[in-house]
Amino acid sequence: MRYNEIYEERRRKVDACIRFENRRAVSTFMGQSVAATHTEGMTLARYMEDHEAGLDCYIDFLERVNREAPIDCFNFGYPGGHQGGLVLSWWSRVRMPGKELPENSIWQVEERKVVEDEDYDLILRDGSAASVLERILPLIAEPKVMEDFVSFNVTNFDRVMLRYCEAGYPALNSGLVITPFENLCGGRSIHVFFRDCYRQPDKVKAVQDAMMNDVREQIRHLPREDYMIGRWVGGWRGASNLVSQKIWDLLVWPYMKEAALLLIEQGITPILHLDACWDRDLERFLELPRQKCILNTDGMTDLRKARRILGDHAAFLGDIPSTMLTVSSADEIKDYVKRLLDDIGPQGVFIAPGCDAPACAKYENLVAIHEAVQEY
Repeated sequence: MRYNEIYEERRRKVDACIRFENRRAVSTFMGQSVAATHTEGMTLARYMEDHEAGLDCYIDFLERVNREAPIDCFNFGYPGGHQGGLVLSWWSRVRMPGKELPENSIWQVEERKVVEDEDYDLILRDGSAASVLERILPLIAEPKVMEDFVSFNVTNFDRVMLRYCEAGYPALNSGLVITPFENLCGGRSIHVFFRDCYRQPDKVKAVQDAMMNDVREQIRHLPREDYMIGRWVGGWRGASNLVSQKIWDLLVWPYMKEAALLLIEQGITPILHLDACWDRDLERFLELPRQKCILNTDGMTDLRKARRILGDHAAFLGDIPSTMLTVSSADEIKDYVKRLLDDIGPQGVFIAPGCDAPACAKYENLVAIHEAVQEY
């Protein structure tokens, strides 16, 4: 470590939790949009468009919550260039506040088929998705969208990460690794792609095998600074409750597993971002190295069942349902956290909103998450 005492103390908590050496659960902030919605005079449109003002707003909000209840780390930081990140993740156009949407509306993915049948053959011929992405990118994003993404997430990556370090907050996740299943599901659209998975699974597998060349190259070139803790590996449309066992075994898990193993080789913790319910396939996470991964669930996966199956094999990140943060009381949030920790124990547990805190989450509920960890 080479930062400050507060950062280093919190970072030690994070590292200990991944190894199940912690005595107390780790209090983890997650809320990409809530800083804007709870800051007077800040709109979501300005928050997303003005990266400097948005980053300041995000860090100031962390400090505001931390003064009421200590925060040990955060999951995903200020979403600068987020529109471009979602475009590259889902191969889809993204509507933004203040542009296609009202200035305080949350961003929305606009999914339609842009990857054509013949693009499968092009990917197979090239051994890469680069040509297809080059063709479809003008259809789904303006040049400025991608320029903003590169500016914040590539050119200014070190500077942004160091802002978090200087403020004393370790970032669990510093970016995304998207598996081919997720790219194609967005680029083909979910109903067309799921049909492909059943009608021509062998071809889809061959296409995904070729696309993994791009993923391997991406992981090889990730920064290796000591502020790098983890990267998300998705887990969205490939959830256990969305696809059959046969499709999951063939087209989802092999690619998530390989991406996770490649990250571990680079000294980066895979944060397996598991939206929806993954109960059916929890045992498969035993195939990954022990105490090298974090499972980031969203309130739908049964963490009590996961603990019975996985024991101390992988850390958990979550798992307060986003709906509770909107409609429940602070006392109900605390009760939920404490009952969860009673049942699964605090070791290897990062307490946070499941997936993300919604923009409309109550401020007192966001604070209650961190108070509950301190009180337990």
